This record gives sequence, structure tokens and C-alpha cells, in this order.
Amino acid sequence: MTALGVAMALGAAGAAWGAVTVKQVRFEGWPHCYQLSNGTVEVVVVPQIGRIMRYGYVGDRNMIWVNPALKGKLADPAQAAREWPNFGGDKLWPAPQSRWDWPPDATLDSAPQTVEVLPNQHLKMTGQASAVAGLRFTREIALDETGTGVTITNTMTNTLDKHINWGVWEVTQVDDPDVVRLPLNRGGKFAAGYYTFKDADPPPGRLTLVGDEAHLKRDKEKSVKIGADSPQGWIRSEKGGRIFEVSATYETGKTYPDDGCGQEVYTNPDPLKYIEMELLSPMQTLAPGASYSFTTHWRLSR
Repeated sequence: MTALGVAMALGAAGAAWGAVTVKQVRFEGWPHCYQLSNGTVEVVVVPQIGRIMRYGYVGDRNMIWVNPALKGKLADPAQAAREWPNFGGDKLWPAPQSRWDWPPDATLDSAPQTVEVLPNQHLKMTGQASAVAGLRFTREIALDETGTGVTITNTMTNTLDKHINWGVWEVTQVDDPDVVRLPLNRGGKFAAGYYTFKDADPPPGRLTLVGDEAHLKRDKEKSVKIGADSPQGWIRSEKGGRIFEVSATYETGKTYPDDGCGQEVYTNPDPLKYIEMELLSPMQTLAPGASYSFTTHWRLSR
């Protein structure tokens, strides 16, 4: 079903199953967006750019960063292939990045996606097939009937007639948090309990170790990136008394991208004030037509 078809089926009043409602909304200049709400929190999907663009308490701040310069705009495929249109939000890329040239594949990163409202109140986003990576991403987004929990099932499907080998990489850009916390794994692969990416080491005072956690603050002048192989599998950002947690199961013994990282944090310098919370799956070899699903979880607390 196309996005327009779903819109017509929903109607102006939206549709509801249990305590979760699904309706079409206009968001930051984009029409025909989809909002999931349970009365406590809401999630907004913008299919025109293939992203989740809002997560927050109803009537409260958006925890996800939206690029103010690109509100309501769309990606031009030819331009996006040369220069990344950084809309913000939450999206999927194939991992590792070392196997593709910057910018990200425009088909996977910012091309329009179709949205289907499933009978169990979930949203299903279906992306376009990438001829470059040889895969298609599909996402099923489920909001808990009560509380703040969101479960996202990210599925990668091989669209080629040969085997492919990739990991699923979920990238969530959060709006200039006060601090991002990452659990250390002192018994893991990295001697310090975390991994520092080449030429992206934190300046003095930006990274502190507090108990069994690494606390990272955004530097205004330098990009920073660290990772971890923690079996706890979570990353937490804090801003204005709110904690936004993303998490996924880390499968010990499996091969992960980026020298073994299942969790990564990237901080962006001014003027674009955001930090990325990134979750990665193990590497997967898929036969033609085969699929693999990587499930992530979101939670918001005060």
C-alpha cells in the first residue's frame, strides 16, 4: 500500500488499536507524516526522507535532532550522491563505513519510503533497493501501549543474485544532549573498556570515566567518536532532565564492524549541534533473497 493509500484509509481522525493511535500529521513542514502515540510519548516518521524524525513525551521537547536548514525539504538524488543531505533523525546504513565512500548511499539514506499501517498498530517502512549495496531495508516500528518503550525491527534483505556481507547500522541523531553515557566493558576486546576511532579522540575534559561508564560531552570545535563491545548493549543521552536510551542485544563471539563495536557515539562540532547514538549488528552473509533482522529498543525517562 502506498503512503497516499494509507492516508486515505486512516482519514483525518486517525486509527486506533488498544491504547496506541496512528494518524497522519504535518511535521516541521513535511506533509503526510505518520505519528504513533500512546498518550505518553509519540513517534513521528517522515517517509519522504526515510527517517524517524521525532521521539518525545507528548507536548514536550523532541529528543531527536532536526536540521533547521532542511525542515520540510526533500533530497535531490543526484545532489545527495555528491553531498550528504543531513536531515537529522534516525535511519539505517550498511556497516562498516570503511567499505563505502562518503557520502552515504542516497537510495538507502534519504530516498522516499512507503509506509504501511499494520493491524497490530505497528508502522512498516519499506525502503528502496540499493544497486550499490545490493540490499533493501525494511523497518517495523512498534510503540508500547503504555510507558515509553519503542521496538524497531530493522530487516536487511539481499536484492542481488549473489551473496552479500553487511551489518545493520542504526544511527540516531539526538538534539545537543548534556552528556551521552556508554557502558564500559573492561573484560572485553578493548583494554580501556572502550574504543577510540582514529583521529577522533576526545579533547581534554570531553570524556570522563565514571564507575563502569564512559561519559562523553560534545566538543564545539572537533568531531569525536568512541565505541564499545558492551554486553549491556545500551547508550543513553541526557538533556533537560530527560534520558533517551537506545539498546540492542550484543552477541558475544560474533564478528562486528569497526574492530568489534556494537555501540558507537559520535559528537558533531558546531554549528550542527547533535550527537549520534549508533547501534550495530553482527556482520551477516546473506544468500540471494535472504533476510536478517536486527531489533533495537528505545526508552525515555525523566
